[in-house]
Amino acid sequence: MKKKKRSILPAAILIGVLLTAALLFFLFFPRISFTEKHPTLERMNEYPAESFIAKANGTVSFEEDFLPTEEVGEKKFIYSVKKGPFTRKIGFSYEVKDTVGPAASFHKDPYEIDPGDELTEAELRENVLLDEEGSYILESAVDTEFSGIYPVRVKAEDIYGNTSESTFQVLVRDTEEPFVFRTGNGARILLGSDFDINSIISYGDNADAFPELKVEGEVDTSETGVYPLHATLTDSSGNVMEWDLNISVVEEIPKNEPSDYSYPFEEFLEDYAGEGRKYGIDVSEWQGDIDYEAVRDAGCDFVIMRLGWSFEGDLHVDKKFHQNLERAKEAGLPVGIYLFVYDYTEEDLILSMEKMFKELNGVKLDFPLIFDWENFGNYQDYQISFQGLNHLYDVFEEEAEKQGYEAMLYGSGFYLKNIWNHTDTRPVWLAQYSSWPNYAGPYEIWQLSDEGSIDGIDGPVDLNILFTD
Repeated sequence: MKKKKRSILPAAILIGVLLTAALLFFLFFPRISFTEKHPTLERMNEYPAESFIAKANGTVSFEEDFLPTEEVGEKKFIYSVKKGPFTRKIGFSYEVKDTVGPAASFHKDPYEIDPGDELTEAELRENVLLDEEGSYILESAVDTEFSGIYPVRVKAEDIYGNTSESTFQVLVRDTEEPFVFRTGNGARILLGSDFDINSIISYGDNADAFPELKVEGEVDTSETGVYPLHATLTDSSGNVMEWDLNISVVEEIPKNEPSDYSYPFEEFLEDYAGEGRKYGIDVSEWQGDIDYEAVRDAGCDFVIMRLGWSFEGDLHVDKKFHQNLERAKEAGLPVGIYLFVYDYTEEDLILSMEKMFKELNGVKLDFPLIFDWENFGNYQDYQISFQGLNHLYDVFEEEAEKQGYEAMLYGSGFYLKNIWNHTDTRPVWLAQYSSWPNYAGPYEIWQLSDEGSIDGIDGPVDLNILFTD
């Protein structure tokens, strides 16, 4: 009996159908790929949904044009892909994080008040608006008694722990006229020389670093005589100072004869004997090599020495500083340090002080670090307001405290009264060459003469009294 042959046609048909279906699936099944896999997106930023599509084989649609980023956490965005008879929904996963601190805006910047007005923290807080939920603290040192611009720092934190800092300004309106240190009246100019008005006058302003000077009249240095001028000084707030001055053009300017007077230290001790007082000197390289044992034996109780002088961030160390420091300490004398400052910006002063601390190298001092600014002869050249100058002392004090030192302000009674603020709370070294000070403010040290003489020093030296009470 013969076997019946099996037909292969049905199998071929089945295979053909399967291959056709696979081909149709391959050709028409929707597919999509993305530029990133599970990206991290910043909260509240806008991310176009189409920007994440790398490639698709069909028509892509989505319900929203941008991926939602309002809330922090894991998210999924649905894309629809249609090709031929097929439609497929594909989920795109991403994470939303908040890493940006809150932004602060201000109703008023600057926030203006008049001198003497009361300004509370609550009023300052009303000026601040955060762009999202969070909290903030204010840091300010607004002195409503003194005209000027004062920064108020806003340190904010949102509910996610992100922080930010921003600043607005409080303007205490300027109602004071500019201040003239030297009017120039009576100045004598040499015949045939160049004349510059700024060489004979000095001025500044409490709040304006650039008061405007106008001078009416001319000086002809080619001919001797007296030339009248009229000066007008105006600050940015419109406050005006005016004065008349006469300039003399002369053939010769007489020289001042040096004084040979000296004030012996022993007389100084007798003249100012009293309870609660110590007696000392201040020195620099101008005193040369000092015999500190002789100075001590002459009755000197302490010595204050110049570390150097600073200008535009450069520190110029006094040639005798390290020698003075070492020898005075070896003699058992209490020691203080002063820095003669020409710096006129906060950045430069900080640079100079960094170099100063390297020179000090952590040495123990018996007095605060002393800030000595005396550059009022041509004050306008420094282009700094009196409020800015006072800020420099605050910077000096802050940097000194970071290194474990206190700070003290040096100044004459005139400048302590007219230029420096808060002299009732700042430790003061007063310079006033008289039999007794008429300066009404508090002071701890009084420099009373630059014509002292003492064993151990060849030449004049400054004399000082420390009031220990």
